[in-house]
Amino acid sequence: MIKDSIYKDFTVEEFVQDKDFISWIVSPNEVTDGFWLNFQKEYPDKSESIELARRIVNALHFDETKIGREEYKDSLDSLKNYQRKSSERKNSGSGIFIRFSKIAAILLIPILAVNIYYLLNNRYDQTATQTIKYIVPEGQKSNVILADGTSVWLNSGSTLTVDANSPADIRKVKLSGEAYFEVVKDKQAPFLVETKDYTVKVYGTKFNVCSYDNSVSSQTTLKEGSISIITNTQDEIKVLPEQQFTLNNQKTYSLSKVNPDLFISWKDNVLKIDNEKLEDLVVRMEHWYGVQIHVDQFERVRDLRYTLTIKTESLKEMLEMMNFVTPVKYKIDGENVNLKYYTN
Repeated sequence: MIKDSIYKDFTVEEFVQDKDFISWIVSPNEVTDGFWLNFQKEYPDKSESIELARRIVNALHFDETKIGREEYKDSLDSLKNYQRKSSERKNSGSGIFIRFSKIAAILLIPILAVNIYYLLNNRYDQTATQTIKYIVPEGQKSNVILADGTSVWLNSGSTLTVDANSPADIRKVKLSGEAYFEVVKDKQAPFLVETKDYTVKVYGTKFNVCSYDNSVSSQTTLKEGSISIITNTQDEIKVLPEQQFTLNNQKTYSLSKVNPDLFISWKDNVLKIDNEKLEDLVVRMEHWYGVQIHVDQFERVRDLRYTLTIKTESLKEMLEMMNFVTPVKYKIDGENVNLKYYTN
């Protein structure tokens, strides 16, 4: 156990991220209970921060069972009250201030190590930029419930940024990576998903967006409802159910009919590959397994195609399946993987 003096200047966020604090909340025992009881007696001004951090940790750490909004409502109310009291005590001083009418509540399945960053101005300012980021590490996934009830599944290596300053009649988020959205319908307030290449505009529907920074293309796949794609040149393209919008690195787009389940299965821990090019498969594998893949003479083999289904298979097992389809030598060195295809 770290000495209690280290904790005397901890913020709520630091408590939530501290492994010993998390261990006490998740698996308490006589020793840890005694430590934290004595700590709060010695530093009573930290009791409120500890209580709030405890509620957040409890909300974030649970078995892979979806919880109802009422079950984490108390934690959100406590966070709201904490921020309000902090702003009142400090008036115009520094501290985190969040406008709860517009930010997102977080629900993670599974939790593991999702990092939450509050990127807010140091003092309350109606004109200041206020955002919250949900960052999912490589090899992990999470589910975020936004304030309007919209559910977002975030894939490995993804970042979702919620804009707390957007107008009341617009719901807006920014995505880097891959996410599946189930948007609550609201005809008065469109829901916008901004990516590096285009913006998805919806009013209530289910769709998947894949737009990693290192991808050669970006795709949006519609499961049900209707959406519009607004490109950076302000073209607006309508997308219908079972259609996929693709924008390549030459900034040309296409619409094709697809089976949406092939592109949504990842949220259920199934990776379905259907006649997919190696250049796209490599990116999906990197995020799925949390590795970096180098392909020797990549330009020569980038168009090789694969059809595979991955559930619990390890990286080595997947590479063996690829080897069965197209003979390839592979070397796994920690988080680095090298692929070398046999020459003809």
